[in-house]
Amino acid sequence: MRCSSNATEVLLLHDAPPGVFHALIAVAATGVLAALGATFVLLRRARHVEDLPVSRIRSAAQGYVALEGHARMMPGPEIISPLSRSRCVWWHYAIHERGTSASGRTTEWIEIESGTSDDLFFIVDTTGNCIVDPEHADIKPGIARRWRGDFPRPQRIPPRTPWLNFGRYHYHERLVPVGEYLYASGWFRTLAAQYEFDEARDLTELLTEWKRDRRELLRRFDSNHDGTIDSGEWEQARRAALEEVRRQQLDHAVDPDLSVLSAPPDGRPYLLSAAAREYLASRYTLLAIGCLVLCAAAIALMAWLLRLRGSF
Repeated sequence: MRCSSNATEVLLLHDAPPGVFHALIAVAATGVLAALGATFVLLRRARHVEDLPVSRIRSAAQGYVALEGHARMMPGPEIISPLSRSRCVWWHYAIHERGTSASGRTTEWIEIESGTSDDLFFIVDTTGNCIVDPEHADIKPGIARRWRGDFPRPQRIPPRTPWLNFGRYHYHERLVPVGEYLYASGWFRTLAAQYEFDEARDLTELLTEWKRDRRELLRRFDSNHDGTIDSGEWEQARRAALEEVRRQQLDHAVDPDLSVLSAPPDGRPYLLSAAAREYLASRYTLLAIGCLVLCAAAIALMAWLLRLRGSF
């Protein structure tokens, strides 16, 4: 029975109108080109990861580099993922709702909300730290999870067994946790920390600030406790302010320059990966082999179709 069915399908292909047959050939040819293009891109990525040496942040050259380190938050508000409320340096999420297709016959998942973090963070190694701008990066995070629920926003953290939960909403979340190992390749540049020293201006601004808090000013410099600041006490306050200004200037003078990693301006890959460099290179190679197999399968299909058409 099965052989009869296969023979019928072959006859249908043989007798198909030229337009249908040409469309099948075009689909197979497109598959060949797409798989071949993906193979070259993935092999290039693998070669790029293998050949680009890893630099230390303190001694990295200006331009395209690879770094290894751990993710750290910058000073300021913490970065919290919107779905699981996890503390991290980068997140991406998407929420899908189960709906019905236009035909009304099948069920499909429709995206109703998504978002991606664009906050800056540090990558830190033993020699220093570098600010990472994640915009336009190909990010392969250490955490990627999916779960379901009954509300547009999840009411609980992802369960340990996500395949056992149900609901009309499907949540997707990808995170780079604080402290995560990162391999990064991108455009490295150092921005000199600039501070314009003006002792008279800084002194005036600091004294003005002190005057606003009269109670604190009296506590510090009203040595005779008469409730006023006389000329001698004011001169003492002025000397203290001058010492503070000069200490701040010294702190700024020894501030390290800021290093920043961002998307290369020449279009080279900008990668941020929680996977080790060697694993990343082997993964790209395996994916390239898979695309090459698909390319060979598409070529074989196209050759079979052409031979089928020409065998009668």
